[in-house]
Amino acid sequence: MAGIRPKQLARLGEFHLEEAILDVLLEAAHEGECVGAAEISRRTGIFREGGGGGGNIAAMNDAIVTGMLIKLFNAEKVERCEQAPGRGGWKLTDAEFARRRDDVRLG
Repeated sequence: MAGIRPKQLARLGEFHLEEAILDVLLEAAHEGECVGAAEISRRTGIFREGGGGGGNIAAMNDAIVTGMLIKLFNAEKVERCEQAPGRGGWKLTDAEFARRRDDVRLG
């Protein structure tokens, strides 16, 4: 993409990644699910290193999604929830769910 600076490309990528995560969480909300970062990574097709490399690599599998979820949490678009047996996950806030649901109806 000639003419676009790396910082601009990163911002575009960040926007699209946020939207992909929010879309996964919208689908999950319709199903009444609380979704973890690993499942979001899987559903969005974000790269995941196989478990054979070593502890540190495996621990970083969901770092991109987790970082974006924290940013979305700070923007009050997502909140924490509890998955089955005591595992933490994420879901849309009620306000974000309503906004996205309305956007789907209109567009």
